[in-house]
Amino acid sequence: LSEEDARKAIYLVDSKGLVTNTRKHRVVEHKKLFSRNDFKDNEKSSLLETIKAVKPTAIIGLSGQGGAFTEEIIKEVYKNCKQPIIFALSNPTSKAECSAKNAYTFTNGDCIFASGSPFDPVELNGKTYIPGQGNNMYIFPGLGLGAVVADSKGVSEQMIIQSAITLADATTKEELANGRIYPKLDRIRSISFKIAKNVALQAVKEGLSKKKVDDW
Repeated sequence: LSEEDARKAIYLVDSKGLVTNTRKHRVVEHKKLFSRNDFKDNEKSSLLETIKAVKPTAIIGLSGQGGAFTEEIIKEVYKNCKQPIIFALSNPTSKAECSAKNAYTFTNGDCIFASGSPFDPVELNGKTYIPGQGNNMYIFPGLGLGAVVADSKGVSEQMIIQSAITLADATTKEELANGRIYPKLDRIRSISFKIAKNVALQAVKEGLSKKKVDDW
């Protein structure tokens, strides 16, 4: 997937609606990368209207607008796939776009959910769902340690990607079955160690470190 194709798959909606090149409201510099020129009815581009037009399988909330993911919006996304991704990442809890309970309830427990703030487990249809908290604490300690141990000249994109891959691999089938997309926090030390090791190895691979792999 090219960078251009990846951008085309992203529809950015802010407080003024869908971000396009032709809308009346000025597009600030940091949003221009995702500003679109292929959406005709840009004056009717609320989040719900955009979802109905685009039919996304994932919505990611970074707006700080508490409750922005309404029942209608969540159910509309649910129409598009069996396991919609719903990430309500704004902090604190009062600013979360939706609660874990609403996300699971409105998708009959089928969504892949994560939040920026912690939510209690959700009981639904005789099953317990444990919401994942999307927090940088999962990779930053290991990423930093790996860079330091390797005496790396910098932190590359691939080192960050390696952190994410290692974290994903650490999530067990049991955790995934319970609705978790991140490992349990009681394993964070051992996971951070694995991340640090793989980050350091990646730094050596890219020539950012002169350390010998045998040192580890």
